Amino acid sequence: MFKANKKSPLLFSPFSVTSSLKWESRIRSLVSNSLNQVLPIALKERSNGEELAVTALVSGDIEKLKAMKNVGGGGGGDDDNGVFQVLDLHVHIGSYIPPVFGIEESGAHLALLGRGRDFADAKYSDWVRLRKPLEKLKPPSVTELLLSNDGDRILEGCITNFFVICQRDKSEAEGKYLDDYNNVNSVEVQTAPISDGVLPGVIRQLVIEVCHSKGIPVCEVAPSWEKHRLWEEAFVTNSLRVLQHVETIKVSQPWESLDSKSFEGISWIEKKFQ
Repeated sequence: MFKANKKSPLLFSPFSVTSSLKWESRIRSLVSNSLNQVLPIALKERSNGEELAVTALVSGDIEKLKAMKNVGGGGGGDDDNGVFQVLDLHVHIGSYIPPVFGIEESGAHLALLGRGRDFADAKYSDWVRLRKPLEKLKPPSVTELLLSNDGDRILEGCITNFFVICQRDKSEAEGKYLDDYNNVNSVEVQTAPISDGVLPGVIRQLVIEVCHSKGIPVCEVAPSWEKHRLWEEAFVTNSLRVLQHVETIKVSQPWESLDSKSFEGISWIEKKFQ
């Protein structure tokens, strides 16, 4: 809403930095106040061992927003309540039992099927509609879809960030890291950079920070399927799964076969992890 770019020009006058910060603060307040009302009930009713999966959907009326005077606040009076005039909030709380890491058959099964998103820097609700056609191509055993623009460099999953632990090519790695750790590591962690158009997930950032704190080399580069024989491990992350081991990855051959109408018309190459 607050920033214009080539793919998504604003439909109204750009907010000033001050106005944008005020609106962001009001939206956060709207979400927090709603959660404060429903969380005590959900916590009381949940069973032992269950986590809570919280989804907050913020939607708005662009026409009302364009019609507002002094959009973004700063004028006082009724304008201070503008966020409540143009935005709706829906909160859903469900129970969730996270998979136990390391238990056989609790890992993810991935398939490289779709192309990268246009709006990856936010959890944009329209992505649910855009990824629906991909579900028709998903083999029955697959639990998450991977995205790539060229069939080689893997960006992320539909609802996850994607990591591999790859054998480290020391000749290529020279000078690539802020901390070289004296080249004592034979592997590096790879994940696509934010600049490639991936969601800046909270758990993704935590993984990178932990790796740096433990002296584990991290290279923010989209893992290349052409080098999958060097991959020793893979995992996906998001706020619900936290960190989930990958058991298998399927990639269509050739990449262009994704134009098929169903998964039966696609040939797959599969990589398995222990």
